[in-house]
Amino acid sequence: MTWLAENSLAIWMIGAIALTFAVIVFLQRRTSGALIGIAGVIGVTALLLLLSWLIETPREAVERSLYQLATTVEANDVKGALSFIAPSAAPQMRRDVNELMPLVKIERARITSTPEIEVESGPNPKTAAVVCQAMIVAVNKQDGLKGGAYDRLHMKWIRQGDRWLIESYQSDKNWNRALGK
Repeated sequence: MTWLAENSLAIWMIGAIALTFAVIVFLQRRTSGALIGIAGVIGVTALLLLLSWLIETPREAVERSLYQLATTVEANDVKGALSFIAPSAAPQMRRDVNELMPLVKIERARITSTPEIEVESGPNPKTAAVVCQAMIVAVNKQDGLKGGAYDRLHMKWIRQGDRWLIESYQSDKNWNRALGK
């Protein structure tokens, strides 16, 4: 049932169909009961849309964390980027952030495609796998050269408390070699 909370299109479509039928009934009968039916359909649809907006599913929480990470990286916030790394992650991931981010001034860091997110099944998921396309534009602080990169990332996220953190990632590009390390 989480699909209903994640995508309000189904609520809009069912509400529109139900409203159409309620209007047809009202136009045929012109009774107060039919008018109440129209109001009821609008009210139930509005309530379901409100619930869909208020409820954040685990998949939506992972997606929100992914976009927050991109915003943090774009702000050149090394400490903030480190806060998205799980304590159980490989130490090399923290070293990469500490060593590579200060070498460049990041102008843009974006997720350029809809992320493919698979959350562990069950009522209280602890892990998620994310595959997405990412783009980064940065200026090398040593020589001032500006460059961009487009990459496909495979990430494993884990939930700790109410936060989703990166435990591991794999990239199609070798960032250490690209930055001359």
